[in-house]
Amino acid sequence: MAKAVSPMVGLSKGDRDAMLRAAVLAPSMHNTQPWRFRFHDWVVEVFRDRERELPAEDPDRRMLYLSLGAAIFNLRVEAAARGYGSEVRCPMDQSRPDLVAVIELGGPRSGQLQLLAPYVIHRRTNRRPFTDERVPAEVRAELGLSARIEGAELRWLDGPDRRWWLRMATKDAVAADDQDATKTAERRRWVGGDRAVDGVPSSALGPKAADGAAVVRELAATEADAARPVASFEHEPQFAVLTTRYDGPIDWLRAGQALERVLLEATAHGVSTSLLNQVIEHEDLRRQIDDPLGPWTRPQAVIRFGYGPTVPPTPRRLLADVVMSGDPTDDR
Repeated sequence: MAKAVSPMVGLSKGDRDAMLRAAVLAPSMHNTQPWRFRFHDWVVEVFRDRERELPAEDPDRRMLYLSLGAAIFNLRVEAAARGYGSEVRCPMDQSRPDLVAVIELGGPRSGQLQLLAPYVIHRRTNRRPFTDERVPAEVRAELGLSARIEGAELRWLDGPDRRWWLRMATKDAVAADDQDATKTAERRRWVGGDRAVDGVPSSALGPKAADGAAVVRELAATEADAARPVASFEHEPQFAVLTTRYDGPIDWLRAGQALERVLLEATAHGVSTSLLNQVIEHEDLRRQIDDPLGPWTRPQAVIRFGYGPTVPPTPRRLLADVVMSGDPTDDR
């Protein structure tokens, strides 16, 4: 039974904090956590945090919007677990350019969303080697349905030719990134060392691929991280591409919600995941991973699936650092 919405009574602090704790557990590029939230009665406003964006590595802000979409989805999941329905709108408010979405709470909740709530805290980006065990067809079907529910498609790269194209395009993207001093400096700000509240600590990088294979994203930005141990990864990595029909900020937000739904569904089935998105970030390479014989789609994320060891969580910011106070009209 959904909770009744009264215009005179807002959300409790417990409900707000629970939704925030879920939202900030979403994945983001280099774990920058580029989001802020404001609660106003039964509305949650979601803002981009420009100080945490990656202008060199994410110049068109595609990955920013995917990250924001993932955070929005986690908030929706926790809202459902607490008895609230949710509806996401993308306002076009020129007076508040950092406002990317509004989540209206109330009405009938989604039982399917509620079932994903226990897995929000357990989802991890796993950059370690996976076993060669294949993800069962029925689990693949569930993951594909999760993407479609949120308006996206999950296309598995089963053919050796498509995996080869992904590998070649990823190597080209890595080579281009490594030669870009601005991108390297930006990555160094967020990756490596011991980190308490954000970024990717050295402990979360995982080992380097023994043969230099494009299996996981190589994030090393310092000599110490580049010299970490080498390991053999799975012989035939299991990749899928998350796609949308159109391509723009609203579609990226939708893709981010679909991405997180797929990742949580995978977690529920005991499947480990990581992202291999370098090629997505290069416009001239993105089209190389699409299926030339399939329907025209826009790739938004490359996901690696499999069965890997348990890995610890990466750090998260305090809730006080991501919540905004004050009346929405104060922004105008």
